[in-house]
Amino acid sequence: MPSLRCAVVTVDRSCGGTVCRYGDDERRAAEPEGRGAKTTTTLHLGGTLAAAGRKTLLVDLDGQGNLTTGLKLDRLDPKAELTLASAMLDGCDREQARSLVRQHSENLFVIPSALDLFTLPRKLYSVRGGAEHRLSWVLELLEDDFDHCLVDCRPALEVDTDNALTWATDVLIPVDVDEFSIEALELLLGQVHTLVTDARVAPPRYRGLVINKIDRPFSGFHQKVYDAIHQLPLPVVGEIPMRTAVAEAKNKGLTIAQYEPKSDVARMFRDLAVKAGYLPETPSS
Repeated sequence: MPSLRCAVVTVDRSCGGTVCRYGDDERRAAEPEGRGAKTTTTLHLGGTLAAAGRKTLLVDLDGQGNLTTGLKLDRLDPKAELTLASAMLDGCDREQARSLVRQHSENLFVIPSALDLFTLPRKLYSVRGGAEHRLSWVLELLEDDFDHCLVDCRPALEVDTDNALTWATDVLIPVDVDEFSIEALELLLGQVHTLVTDARVAPPRYRGLVINKIDRPFSGFHQKVYDAIHQLPLPVVGEIPMRTAVAEAKNKGLTIAQYEPKSDVARMFRDLAVKAGYLPETPSS
């Protein structure tokens, strides 16, 4: 069964976004917690897809491991087992790729972070040929196992993020209501253009922007930034307000779809999944 690939990519003042692929040859990826709430978007969008019956894989490509710890999973141990970084650098077969995966709950699976992800970018720069394809070589071995795959990248526009963008067919970009998010978006789009031009990879589809941590009423300044985000060439496909339930779910290692499935924020993540094209308008019975 084909899978949907997605990279969720976000940046701070120097980067930002989400990308994905699998199923109908779509890809998406996401970046670690920080400006734009990349990890929050990845975790709860993935949880929403899993709750809808979609077998979903989340990939923590950030050495900080916010996605991994947010789901109360252990990091992989580079001294004792295969990690994503070592698989990307040294290669692996299908069974080895499957050994990276941990099951969190029904339909929700994770490739956890590991400390060797911190040194991965430097080591990838020394790889001869195909450095930006190493993540693809690993995740393509898992395509038949999942309906959706979302990659949570770290907030930096380096070769590891290039790997996520090369692998993914879709990009979903979380942003905050501040001026730096607009600067970061411009940097991300420039990074993708360079990657497409220099590495000759297919340009991803931008599903749109997800505005996170909305706290109304806005000040006059933040209202202007909010309005400016809506004037950008990419559509806004989701608006997620600040809610205590999101933090409480993370403290318990749960997605919002598991913790408070009837809450307004859970509904907003379902609406995001629909508007971004990942779920049908009416959930299938």
